[in-house]
Amino acid sequence: MKKFNQKIQAFFFLFFLSLIVNSSSEETNRLYEIRLDPKGWGNASPQDIKAVLYSTCDSIHKHFGPLKEKEPLRVVRDKSGPIVLFKRNPNGEIIIKLNTGDRFWCQYAYQMAHEFCHVLCRFKNGSQTNLWFEESLCEMASMFALKSMAKTWKTNPPYSNWKSYASAIDDYLEDIVLKNKLPEDISVGDYYKKNAETLAKDPVNRPINGKIATALLSSFETNPEHWASIHYINNGKAKEELTFEQYMKNWLDESPKKHHIFIHSIARKLGISL
Repeated sequence: MKKFNQKIQAFFFLFFLSLIVNSSSEETNRLYEIRLDPKGWGNASPQDIKAVLYSTCDSIHKHFGPLKEKEPLRVVRDKSGPIVLFKRNPNGEIIIKLNTGDRFWCQYAYQMAHEFCHVLCRFKNGSQTNLWFEESLCEMASMFALKSMAKTWKTNPPYSNWKSYASAIDDYLEDIVLKNKLPEDISVGDYYKKNAETLAKDPVNRPINGKIATALLSSFETNPEHWASIHYINNGKAKEELTFEQYMKNWLDESPKKHHIFIHSIARKLGISL
């Protein structure tokens, strides 16, 4: 019996040691840092909020391979959000404003994934003619993150007693997708052409952004290794006055060859031949 108890103790020691090692390894690979302003979040603890935000960002960031973002992100509560600011603060941090609070974890995730996507796109100021595409990608990032979290939280949430939240995340996402789903007889390419003029003038048109985002979601779910291609979307001439076709060609030219087939496929979906 004594030997049996010793084996049980040894098993649990090794089990918990492996959890510590895996957790430490994951945090070591995470080069970006979330620095949360602790004020203004209502009855949610800063520790819990950071756990949700890291879970959100990691669900996308893990697909970037060795191309890891190293930015410090200062996240604050502000009614003018959600938004990521072009101008950094005196500490060199990127400022992300979220407009949510308490324990509305799905709202935190939706807003944070969108703004984090802008960071991953290496957002720049300049012409807004084609900004609608980045905005649509960022809306898609919110859906992608929520879908990933709904799956991973079933077995591996930030805290073991949060597993029950997985179904709530799933329901939240389902409502978003249903609201933004295109009719079966309309392709996303035709939808874009119909709304191209509106998007060029109003890039942050959430109803239109959302429908394009929903149509593009499956491409990134099927090929998550191409998330890293968005790093190059604002390179080169991207912020000049370009046609959308020129903008997509610039993205293609600025990206590594391993992403070219994927970028061609996104362009084709939107009715653009590169």
